[in-house]
Amino acid sequence: MTLKLSMTCALYDRTQPLIDGRIKARDLELDIHVNSDDRSRQRDARAGKFDIAEFFTGIYIADLEQQTLGLTAIPIFVKRMFRHSYIYINKRSAIQTPTDLNGKRVGLQTWFTTTALWARGILEEEYGVDLRSITWVANWAEKIGSWEPPSWLKLEIAPEGARLRDLLISRTIDAAITTETWAPFEYPDIEFLVPNYAEEERRYFKKTGFFPIQHILVVKTDVLEKHPWVAMSLFDAWQAAKQECYRWLDRQRVHMTGLWYRALWEEERALAGADPYVWGFKKGRPEIDKMLDYALRQGLVTRKFMPEEMFHPDTLET
Repeated sequence: MTLKLSMTCALYDRTQPLIDGRIKARDLELDIHVNSDDRSRQRDARAGKFDIAEFFTGIYIADLEQQTLGLTAIPIFVKRMFRHSYIYINKRSAIQTPTDLNGKRVGLQTWFTTTALWARGILEEEYGVDLRSITWVANWAEKIGSWEPPSWLKLEIAPEGARLRDLLISRTIDAAITTETWAPFEYPDIEFLVPNYAEEERRYFKKTGFFPIQHILVVKTDVLEKHPWVAMSLFDAWQAAKQECYRWLDRQRVHMTGLWYRALWEEERALAGADPYVWGFKKGRPEIDKMLDYALRQGLVTRKFMPEEMFHPDTLET
């Protein structure tokens, strides 16, 4: 018997085969709702409007201790992005290097934003930034259970209606971490903290093997309790969709509307292999472990969770 479930995710090249029905999940009829507005999609998932959702990994990790979401992850890392190019400064500031952020005011969307989790961790580990010396200014407050900021964290909430980019342009804050693209063309007063970000991202990938996980696939816990087989049915379907995406991207080497797409695709394949957008628990475990380490050090949780605690048990052999 086929089980009907609802799913919400953004439109990506890797989700297109699921959305248009070329790839179907075993014994599942998926009612797919495309929503590329990240914040509203998370609100819908938290409100229980969908059985399956693309979700912010940072919030999911913070809730491991709170257990308020009623959601269980499977190791489909829906969105991955390097974030070296999403740390911005004002051109008129005296900030020249990452350590110049020490003692400054740095904006972010929320303390739990996955982009900020990665950026803070990389700034600390790779560039020697003292996270505890910084006053952090969140664009809005995020409520996760009974979470309270650790005593060392200097966290402010921006005035209601304020935009981070306007705070940066006015120099109310000295830098900002965001998922938005503010440079190089959009705002003349804003520039990258790491101007050679493409070189730095390649260096970081060669050093760590990490292509930072941003979004994860979650399923209502009660659905998996009743139908545990759903976890692997979804995993296999998403993997098949990704393989279809790879075939399409390979064909686009000579068709893409871009100048150097072929060279970039071939560089990626040479560096990362035939499956650069890695899904599955075993290959993803070191990266998840690093995120959980960051979560503890940055006060999202009060104990170190193990990667196995994040996912449905039937997916741990993937």
